[in-house]
Amino acid sequence: MEITTSAQNKLRSLLPQPDRAFRLKALAGGCKGYTYDLKIIRQPTPDDVLQPGSDLLVYVDRASLPHLEAVVMDYVEGLIHSGFSFHHPSSCSCGKSFSPDTCPSS
Repeated sequence: MEITTSAQNKLRSLLPQPDRAFRLKALAGGCKGYTYDLKIIRQPTPDDVLQPGSDLLVYVDRASLPHLEAVVMDYVEGLIHSGFSFHHPSSCSCGKSFSPDTCPSS
């Protein structure tokens, strides 16, 4: 998983306290089978894996790792829409869900 500089900057601005972290998870749902779930957490669970490459604490739960391996998380700001975007090789046209059938396997 890759987190762009823009997404890292936005994540930093959202942390209410420096002792918090983020957890990203793949949840069943959406038009292609899975959606993204991003939450602020107090501490990771034993199943969470810290994502390297950033000074931020961003965890992915172990079960979601194979589904999120090829994801690029970005933050875009525009006049009509601002928010996090997730680019996955098998994303649907809405960009909010993806298919597990074409996810990299571990």
